[in-house]
Amino acid sequence: MARCAFSASLLFFLGLSALVCFPRSATAEWSAIAEGKVSYTDDVTNFSAARRLQFSEDPSQPTGIPTQLSDVIWDPSLEVIRPSSSTLGPNELSIKAQGFIFTNNPIFNHGDYRLQFKQGLSPDTSLLLRYRNVPNQFLGSNTERRTGSSLIQEERVSSHTWRTELEHRVNESLTLTLIGHYGLRFYNDAFTERDTKLWTLGPQVLYVVNPRVAVSLGYIYERGLADGRGNTQFNDDVSYRLHAVSSGMDLTLIESLSLHLGYIYRRKDFTSELLGDTHLDRRDDSHQGMAEFLYRLTSATSLSASFQRTQRTSTVVTRDFKDTIYSLGGRYRF
Repeated sequence: MARCAFSASLLFFLGLSALVCFPRSATAEWSAIAEGKVSYTDDVTNFSAARRLQFSEDPSQPTGIPTQLSDVIWDPSLEVIRPSSSTLGPNELSIKAQGFIFTNNPIFNHGDYRLQFKQGLSPDTSLLLRYRNVPNQFLGSNTERRTGSSLIQEERVSSHTWRTELEHRVNESLTLTLIGHYGLRFYNDAFTERDTKLWTLGPQVLYVVNPRVAVSLGYIYERGLADGRGNTQFNDDVSYRLHAVSSGMDLTLIESLSLHLGYIYRRKDFTSELLGDTHLDRRDDSHQGMAEFLYRLTSATSLSASFQRTQRTSTVVTRDFKDTIYSLGGRYRF
């Protein structure tokens, strides 16, 4: 699977280079966005999965066994942006690096790296291409199946995901987006039977009710196939089918203050048919609600405050969890 990841990355970057290398009709100018956020969570094991449940992130990220350990997480990021234009129209290339630093549980520290390109195809249509890499992320301690000794080992995963979005503005009020997603997950040696290929497809609708109110609704279907499916030696098949629905509302309260409200429901059905597998007949149901205030100090500077609550129930009770996250952040564009 590592060769597959390399080949897919190579094809992605070759395609991206071909788009960028069209003759340009405008001079490119660089800009950057520096952002910092501090968050409190009451479940460090599942903080990252809860934060990435949004459709624009990684809604199927694996989770660990809940520990209910609380912590404060520092989340700095820097994004560099280069707008330009080609024979197809205006485009934008951006590179973003983001870190997650846990105050009391540094073993969960990890990075998130993203390369993104958006190409305008017409005044109302655009295509977005995105590659994201989250390397060597610690999920927690788990029971391995490979040695036959049921040893407790660190479980880690590296995720590579490629995303496309075809967006079309039907009129001034209605915008439709088709989301496509392909990913590879590589686990550490103790859990390599869990290496997974995944693909996602779904639509999203944005409707502007009036200048102060916009609502969105989306649905995605995802299929994940693990290397260990059908392997009776390990009885550890994490293959799954996932359905998720997302709804949101953006409200402009005053000129400088806005509020985003969101709700996500995710159902994940594991498809293992191995009789000795704890994933057999397992289903996880997740609900997440969030509210975020955004205050614009200047055209370049903004502050944010958010609350997020995630609750998952599972047919395996030890996989149930509730995670509450409070966050404060600041953003500056220069």
